[in-house]
Amino acid sequence: MANTSLVKLDNIYLKREDQNPTGSAKDRAIPLQIEHLKNQGYQQAVISSTGNAAISAAHFCHQHQIKLTIFLSPKINPHKLNLLKNYEAEIIISPQPISDSIKFSKTNSAYLLRQSTDPVAQIGYQQISLELTEQLPQISSLFIPIGSGTTLLGISQKLPPQVKIFGCQSVANSPISQIFDTNFTPETRLITDALSAKFLPNKNEIIKTIKKFNGSAFSLQNEAIISAHDYLKRLGITTSLEGALSFAAYKKAVENNFSVGDFPVILLTGAER
Repeated sequence: MANTSLVKLDNIYLKREDQNPTGSAKDRAIPLQIEHLKNQGYQQAVISSTGNAAISAAHFCHQHQIKLTIFLSPKINPHKLNLLKNYEAEIIISPQPISDSIKFSKTNSAYLLRQSTDPVAQIGYQQISLELTEQLPQISSLFIPIGSGTTLLGISQKLPPQVKIFGCQSVANSPISQIFDTNFTPETRLITDALSAKFLPNKNEIIKTIKKFNGSAFSLQNEAIISAHDYLKRLGITTSLEGALSFAAYKKAVENNFSVGDFPVILLTGAER
């Protein structure tokens, strides 16, 4: 994939992964996974997704003439669902999209595009850290939204050890961040729907990685996420609530006297849908 831009905003930097071809960081991993499945002789693929990965998969599977089946939760963001309907992929709404996609993969000899269990996906995300160290050699810290944690793990593999990694999650779904940050009021409404993963196969590895890079993770209230989103929009930066989550985490880190260094980077992982 082509380099995404790094935008300076006051004393921070925004890595615009929302400017990828289909509008999300998923475009880093999905093309490599599709290249791999083709090399393995697969003719079709299957994916369960909250939306962004499915959109990326539909786009690149279409390019490579790979048949794709998508399992989605009934709670899928309607805007993302409408985008998916523009592709030829088969869409199946299921209350158990992950388990159904795994069963479909085994029954139909379809490659499972599940990033949390596919090592190829992490290789794709390494490109982000390689770009960052070229664009900003002085990078001191990086704020990364956590869903399955695959993006964070992939980036960490090529990130200089002196760069601190800070994970970010919504209070409404915070299996990682609540281990590091308990300063929040419980909420149940999840507005960062791209980060809705509840079962994390790599949970222990994610926690270990954050600690290895001398970082932490932050639990963000919806009010703080929305405030960050509105602030960025006023500055002409339209991005997803997940990207705003990263910015809100940066603000929380500074307010709580965390050392982020002079060159902090906020990862904007998706476009506003």
